[in-house]
Amino acid sequence: MITWIIEVIRDNVKCLNVSLSMAKKELKRAHSKSDLGWFWAIAKPLMYIFMFYFAISTGFRNAKEIEGSVAPYFIWLASGIVPWQFISDLLVGGATCFVRHKSIIKHFKYPYTAIPTIPILPKLFIHFIMVGVLVIMALLMGVRPSIYWLQLPIYTLLAFVFIYVWVCMTGLLNVMSADLVEFIKTIRTAFFWLSGILFNTRGKKGAFFAYNPIRYIAEGYRNVFAYHVWIWEQKRLLFNFGIVMILMTAFTCLLYRRLEKRLPELL
Repeated sequence: MITWIIEVIRDNVKCLNVSLSMAKKELKRAHSKSDLGWFWAIAKPLMYIFMFYFAISTGFRNAKEIEGSVAPYFIWLASGIVPWQFISDLLVGGATCFVRHKSIIKHFKYPYTAIPTIPILPKLFIHFIMVGVLVIMALLMGVRPSIYWLQLPIYTLLAFVFIYVWVCMTGLLNVMSADLVEFIKTIRTAFFWLSGILFNTRGKKGAFFAYNPIRYIAEGYRNVFAYHVWIWEQKRLLFNFGIVMILMTAFTCLLYRRLEKRLPELL
Protein backbone atom coordinates (compact mmCIF):
# COMPACT_ATOMS: atom_id res chain seq x y z
CA MET A 1 0.00 0.00 0.00
CA ILE A 2 2.86 2.39 0.84
CA THR A 3 4.38 1.71 -2.58
CA TRP A 4 1.07 2.54 -4.26
CA ILE A 5 0.71 5.79 -2.29
CA ILE A 6 4.22 6.84 -3.37
CA GLU A 7 3.30 5.96 -6.95
CA VAL A 8 0.11 8.05 -6.72
CA ILE A 9 2.01 11.09 -5.42
CA ARG A 10 4.81 10.70 -7.98
CA ASP A 11 2.46 10.30 -10.96
CA ASN A 12 0.24 13.22 -9.92
CA VAL A 13 3.20 15.54 -9.40
CA LYS A 14 4.69 14.50 -12.75
CA CYS A 15 1.40 15.02 -14.60
CA LEU A 16 0.21 18.08 -12.66
CA ASN A 17 0.51 20.52 -15.59
CA VAL A 18 -1.36 18.19 -17.93
CA SER A 19 -4.01 17.47 -15.30
CA LEU A 20 -4.51 21.19 -14.67
CA SER A 21 -4.86 21.84 -18.40
CA MET A 22 -7.43 19.05 -18.78
CA ALA A 23 -9.27 20.17 -15.66
CA LYS A 24 -9.44 23.72 -17.01
CA LYS A 25 -10.91 22.47 -20.28
CA GLU A 26 -13.41 20.33 -18.37
CA LEU A 27 -14.48 23.32 -16.27
CA LYS A 28 -14.92 25.50 -19.38
CA ARG A 29 -16.86 22.75 -21.15
CA ALA A 30 -19.23 22.35 -18.22
CA HIS A 31 -20.31 26.01 -18.46
CA SER A 32 -19.64 26.76 -22.12
CA LYS A 33 -23.33 26.95 -23.05
CA SER A 34 -24.17 29.73 -20.57
CA ASP A 35 -23.35 33.41 -20.99
CA LEU A 36 -22.31 33.87 -17.35
CA GLY A 37 -20.05 30.81 -17.37
CA TRP A 38 -18.36 30.10 -14.04
CA PHE A 39 -20.85 32.30 -12.17
CA TRP A 40 -23.29 29.37 -12.09
CA ALA A 41 -20.67 27.10 -10.52
CA ILE A 42 -20.56 29.49 -7.56
CA ALA A 43 -24.23 30.49 -7.59
CA LYS A 44 -25.43 26.91 -7.13
CA PRO A 45 -23.74 26.25 -3.74
CA LEU A 46 -24.58 29.77 -2.54
CA MET A 47 -28.26 29.21 -3.34
CA TYR A 48 -27.99 25.81 -1.64
CA ILE A 49 -26.77 27.45 1.58
CA PHE A 50 -29.36 30.22 1.61
CA MET A 51 -32.18 27.81 0.76
CA PHE A 52 -31.42 25.55 3.72
CA TYR A 53 -30.86 28.50 6.03
CA PHE A 54 -34.23 30.01 5.08
CA ALA A 55 -36.08 26.68 5.34
CA ILE A 56 -34.57 25.73 8.69
CA SER A 57 -34.64 29.17 10.31
CA THR A 58 -38.25 29.93 9.32
CA GLY A 59 -39.82 26.53 8.96
CA PHE A 60 -38.22 24.13 11.42
CA ARG A 61 -36.62 26.30 14.03
CA ASN A 62 -35.73 29.86 14.91
CA ALA A 63 -32.07 29.42 14.00
CA LYS A 64 -31.01 29.09 17.62
CA GLU A 65 -27.31 29.18 18.30
CA ILE A 66 -25.59 25.80 18.26
CA GLU A 67 -24.19 24.80 21.64
CA GLY A 68 -20.45 25.39 21.77
CA SER A 69 -20.40 27.52 18.61
CA VAL A 70 -18.81 30.97 18.74
CA ALA A 71 -20.26 31.89 15.32
CA PRO A 72 -23.80 32.72 14.17
CA TYR A 73 -25.99 29.82 13.08
CA PHE A 74 -25.66 30.80 9.43
CA ILE A 75 -21.86 30.46 9.53
CA TRP A 76 -22.17 27.15 11.39
CA LEU A 77 -24.51 25.90 8.65
CA ALA A 78 -22.37 27.21 5.78
CA SER A 79 -19.23 25.66 7.31
CA GLY A 80 -20.82 22.23 6.84
CA ILE A 81 -22.39 22.81 3.44
CA VAL A 82 -19.24 24.21 1.76
CA PRO A 83 -17.18 20.99 2.16
CA TRP A 84 -20.29 18.90 1.43
CA GLN A 85 -20.72 20.65 -1.92
CA PHE A 86 -17.13 19.82 -2.85
CA ILE A 87 -17.50 16.16 -1.84
CA SER A 88 -21.06 15.50 -3.04
CA ASP A 89 -20.37 16.62 -6.61
CA LEU A 90 -17.68 13.93 -6.82
CA LEU A 91 -19.45 11.12 -4.97
CA VAL A 92 -21.29 10.25 -8.17
CA GLY A 93 -19.47 12.17 -10.92
CA GLY A 94 -16.06 10.92 -9.84
CA ALA A 95 -17.11 7.29 -10.25
CA THR A 96 -17.15 7.71 -14.04
CA CYS A 97 -13.62 9.16 -14.28
CA PHE A 98 -12.00 6.13 -15.95
CA VAL A 99 -14.93 5.58 -18.30
CA ARG A 100 -15.05 9.25 -19.35
CA HIS A 101 -11.31 9.33 -20.02
CA LYS A 102 -10.97 5.93 -21.62
CA SER A 103 -9.49 7.45 -24.79
CA ILE A 104 -6.53 8.72 -22.74
CA ILE A 105 -6.05 5.31 -21.16
CA LYS A 106 -6.25 3.47 -24.48
CA HIS A 107 -4.15 5.76 -26.68
CA PHE A 108 -1.72 7.58 -24.39
CA LYS A 109 0.76 6.48 -21.76
CA TYR A 110 -0.96 8.56 -19.10
CA PRO A 111 -0.61 7.23 -15.53
CA TYR A 112 -3.87 5.70 -14.35
CA THR A 113 -3.35 7.11 -10.87
CA ALA A 114 -3.50 10.66 -12.29
CA ILE A 115 -6.90 10.13 -13.95
CA PRO A 116 -8.98 10.64 -10.73
CA THR A 117 -7.32 14.03 -10.23
CA ILE A 118 -8.80 15.41 -13.46
CA PRO A 119 -12.45 15.64 -12.27
CA ILE A 120 -11.35 16.70 -8.77
CA LEU A 121 -9.34 19.78 -9.74
CA PRO A 122 -12.25 21.82 -11.23
CA LYS A 123 -14.34 21.14 -8.11
CA LEU A 124 -11.37 22.00 -5.89
CA PHE A 125 -10.97 25.35 -7.67
CA ILE A 126 -14.65 26.15 -7.05
CA HIS A 127 -14.24 24.97 -3.47
CA PHE A 128 -11.43 27.48 -2.91
CA ILE A 129 -13.73 30.25 -4.13
CA MET A 130 -16.51 29.06 -1.82
CA VAL A 131 -14.14 28.98 1.15
CA GLY A 132 -13.18 32.57 0.29
CA VAL A 133 -16.87 33.51 0.20
CA LEU A 134 -17.37 31.77 3.55
CA VAL A 135 -14.51 33.74 5.09
CA ILE A 136 -15.98 37.02 3.79
CA MET A 137 -19.45 36.14 5.11
CA ALA A 138 -17.97 35.23 8.49
CA LEU A 139 -16.17 38.57 8.70
CA LEU A 140 -19.31 40.50 7.65
CA MET A 141 -21.32 38.72 10.34
CA GLY A 142 -18.90 39.72 13.07
CA VAL A 143 -16.75 36.60 13.34
CA ARG A 144 -13.23 37.67 14.20
CA PRO A 145 -10.24 36.05 12.46
CA SER A 146 -8.77 33.41 14.72
CA ILE A 147 -5.61 31.34 14.96
CA TYR A 148 -7.88 28.30 14.52
CA TRP A 149 -8.34 29.37 10.88
CA LEU A 150 -4.80 28.10 10.25
CA GLN A 151 -6.27 24.58 10.35
CA LEU A 152 -8.33 25.21 7.22
CA PRO A 153 -5.63 23.92 4.77
CA ILE A 154 -5.32 20.74 6.85
CA TYR A 155 -9.03 19.91 6.62
CA THR A 156 -9.05 20.85 2.92
CA LEU A 157 -6.16 18.43 2.38
CA LEU A 158 -8.02 15.69 4.29
CA ALA A 159 -11.09 16.33 2.12
CA PHE A 160 -8.93 16.08 -1.01
CA VAL A 161 -7.30 12.83 0.16
CA PHE A 162 -10.67 11.29 1.01
CA ILE A 163 -12.30 12.24 -2.27
CA TYR A 164 -9.27 11.12 -4.31
CA VAL A 165 -9.35 7.65 -2.76
CA TRP A 166 -13.15 7.55 -3.18
CA VAL A 167 -12.99 8.58 -6.86
CA CYS A 168 -10.21 6.10 -7.60
CA MET A 169 -12.00 3.27 -5.78
CA THR A 170 -15.46 3.88 -7.25
CA GLY A 171 -13.99 4.62 -10.68
CA LEU A 172 -12.34 1.20 -10.76
CA LEU A 173 -15.47 -0.53 -9.44
CA ASN A 174 -17.57 1.26 -12.04
CA VAL A 175 -15.39 -0.23 -14.78
CA MET A 176 -16.45 -3.64 -13.50
CA SER A 177 -20.14 -2.79 -13.04
CA ALA A 178 -22.04 0.24 -14.35
CA ASP A 179 -24.71 -0.32 -11.68
CA LEU A 180 -22.39 1.21 -9.11
CA VAL A 181 -23.22 4.75 -10.22
CA GLU A 182 -26.92 4.14 -9.69
CA PHE A 183 -26.18 2.68 -6.26
CA ILE A 184 -24.17 5.75 -5.25
CA LYS A 185 -26.96 8.03 -6.46
CA THR A 186 -29.32 6.09 -4.21
CA ILE A 187 -27.18 6.38 -1.07
CA ARG A 188 -25.95 9.97 -1.60
CA THR A 189 -29.06 11.39 0.04
CA ALA A 190 -28.47 9.14 3.04
CA PHE A 191 -24.88 10.39 3.28
CA PHE A 192 -26.18 13.97 3.33
CA TRP A 193 -28.74 13.46 6.07
CA LEU A 194 -26.55 11.19 8.19
CA SER A 195 -23.37 13.26 8.01
CA GLY A 196 -24.55 16.07 10.28
CA ILE A 197 -24.55 18.71 7.56
CA LEU A 198 -27.79 20.23 8.84
CA PHE A 199 -27.77 19.22 12.50
CA ASN A 200 -25.36 19.03 15.39
CA THR A 201 -23.77 15.57 15.68
CA ARG A 202 -21.73 16.30 18.80
CA GLY A 203 -22.55 13.69 21.39
CA LYS A 204 -24.36 11.51 18.86
CA LYS A 205 -23.59 7.83 19.28
CA GLY A 206 -23.37 5.17 16.61
CA ALA A 207 -20.74 3.77 14.26
CA PHE A 208 -21.98 5.81 11.31
CA PHE A 209 -21.32 9.08 13.12
CA ALA A 210 -18.05 7.86 14.64
CA TYR A 211 -16.53 6.49 11.40
CA ASN A 212 -18.17 8.68 8.75
CA PRO A 213 -15.33 10.58 6.99
CA ILE A 214 -17.74 13.12 5.50
CA ARG A 215 -19.06 13.92 8.94
CA TYR A 216 -15.50 14.31 10.24
CA ILE A 217 -14.54 16.73 7.45
CA ALA A 218 -17.69 18.83 7.90
CA GLU A 219 -17.07 18.89 11.64
CA GLY A 220 -13.49 19.93 10.93
CA TYR A 221 -14.56 22.99 8.96
CA ARG A 222 -16.86 23.88 11.85
CA ASN A 223 -13.95 23.48 14.26
CA VAL A 224 -12.25 26.21 12.23
CA PHE A 225 -15.07 28.72 11.97
CA ALA A 226 -17.58 27.87 14.70
CA TYR A 227 -16.17 25.71 17.51
CA HIS A 228 -12.53 26.86 17.70
CA VAL A 229 -11.18 23.38 18.44
CA TRP A 230 -7.73 22.13 17.48
CA ILE A 231 -7.51 19.00 15.36
CA TRP A 232 -5.53 17.11 18.02
CA GLU A 233 -8.18 17.81 20.67
CA GLN A 234 -10.47 15.26 18.98
CA LYS A 235 -8.05 12.34 19.05
CA ARG A 236 -10.74 9.67 18.87
CA LEU A 237 -12.44 11.14 15.79
CA LEU A 238 -9.08 11.67 14.07
CA PHE A 239 -8.14 8.06 14.84
CA ASN A 240 -11.47 6.81 13.42
CA PHE A 241 -10.98 8.88 10.27
CA GLY A 242 -7.47 7.46 9.89
CA ILE A 243 -8.76 3.88 10.26
CA VAL A 244 -11.40 4.40 7.56
CA MET A 245 -8.88 6.00 5.20
CA ILE A 246 -6.36 3.18 5.70
CA LEU A 247 -9.02 0.57 4.93
CA MET A 248 -10.28 2.47 1.87
CA THR A 249 -6.74 3.04 0.59
CA ALA A 250 -5.75 -0.61 1.10
CA PHE A 251 -8.85 -1.81 -0.76
CA THR A 252 -8.28 0.70 -3.59
CA CYS A 253 -4.63 -0.34 -3.86
CA LEU A 254 -5.61 -4.02 -4.08
CA LEU A 255 -8.27 -3.22 -6.67
CA TYR A 256 -5.85 -1.11 -8.70
CA ARG A 257 -3.20 -3.84 -8.78
CA ARG A 258 -5.78 -6.39 -9.89
CA LEU A 259 -7.15 -4.22 -12.72
CA GLU A 260 -4.09 -2.23 -13.76
CA LYS A 261 -3.11 -4.43 -16.71
CA ARG A 262 -6.70 -5.21 -17.74
CA LEU A 263 -8.09 -1.67 -17.55
CA PRO A 264 -7.83 -0.80 -21.28
CA GLU A 265 -9.45 -4.13 -22.13
CA LEU A 266 -12.29 -3.65 -19.63
CA LEU A 267 -12.99 -0.17 -20.97
